[in-house]
Amino acid sequence: MRVDLFIARRLRLSDNRGNRTKTSIRISTAGVVLSVVVMLITIAVTSGFKHEIVGKLMGFDAQLTVQAHADNIVVSQPVITSPEGTAAIIRQNIPGAVVEESAKLPAMLKTDDSFSAVVFRGYGGTSHHEFIRANIVDGSMPVGVDSANSIVISSHVANQLRLSVGDKVNTCFFVSGKVRLRNFEIAAIYDSGFGEYDKVVAYAPLSVLKKIAGIPEECAAALEVSGMAMEDIPVAQQSLQSAFSYAYYHSGELPQYVDVDSILHSGAAYFNWLSLLDTNVVVILVLMTAISAFTLIASLIILILERVAMIGTLKMLGATNGLIRRVFILLDLKVLVKGLAVGNIIALTLILLQQQFHLLPLDPESYYIAFVPAKIALWQVLALNGAAIVVATAIMIIPSMMISRLRPATILRYE
Repeated sequence: MRVDLFIARRLRLSDNRGNRTKTSIRISTAGVVLSVVVMLITIAVTSGFKHEIVGKLMGFDAQLTVQAHADNIVVSQPVITSPEGTAAIIRQNIPGAVVEESAKLPAMLKTDDSFSAVVFRGYGGTSHHEFIRANIVDGSMPVGVDSANSIVISSHVANQLRLSVGDKVNTCFFVSGKVRLRNFEIAAIYDSGFGEYDKVVAYAPLSVLKKIAGIPEECAAALEVSGMAMEDIPVAQQSLQSAFSYAYYHSGELPQYVDVDSILHSGAAYFNWLSLLDTNVVVILVLMTAISAFTLIASLIILILERVAMIGTLKMLGATNGLIRRVFILLDLKVLVKGLAVGNIIALTLILLQQQFHLLPLDPESYYIAFVPAKIALWQVLALNGAAIVVATAIMIIPSMMISRLRPATILRYE
């Protein structure tokens, strides 16, 4: 066994009688515990916010949206005349991608004494239906033949218009400069907690929206692409746009030019807000690291000063300054490891309680979610603890150099 490790294992952090931890060590341990708890909770809350907000954004919108290029001369809504060929190119360039037809139409819901402007969205697949269904608070998702005259609105719109499930509502659609009227029945009411979207988004069957917009059955208003990792979206968008350009200008596979938009653009305001959270995390991690470093350096200096006689004895026996420095660094690492252990237990317990019971609420109007989200991965916990040990060891090297200034003769004379 290494000498420095053997000596460090034999030394204690308690007083001479070994029955009570020194106050300085308790303060240092408490500083490490506090720092670890704050850092882990900060990481968990930030990760939780990102997970929840991105999940809601992708529930309301697709990762990539493919639409026919809009010509200023064209008055009517541009449509994709070859959705099957367009979808084939998408699947060739993005293996495993989920491609679904969609449509959006602005409209106004009107009652006898109030009205509300909304954007109806229709989807042919099931990915968005699952998101809507998960957030329904009253009624049920319309299916089958009963869905042709049924719509889903948000609780915000329902409260504003004083509507409930089963009520009829007059709807005015604005298509190509004309107003088209339709009477719908409220099949379900949803509440995602995402206020900015809940205020304007309503759902109707895709076939109904296409008919109202005058889109032929063989055409599509838009195609939505999902099933990718978030970090792959920019590359996929660029690759897909290049493929469409080639298919239109060179190979002639497509009869029209189509544009590709991404959720990173349509939801830019929210992604910019989330990026600000990363800056806050960095600031908090730096501050907490500074607190831990200060307490560990203080405890190391105290440990050295309290064991001056032992240092003199070791030097008289031929121990090098490097060996003695490693002994005290290992001894101070005991404080760090103890603080990490306690801090991890406290932080992970609080995180799990928040995940299960949502103890801390939030105002959804301000934060887009009704509770403080908490989500942390094992690799984040391991990375934080590993980085703490490495950084603490590096920081303690400089203050441990004071051992080299202690002379055996002076120490023994002092004793």
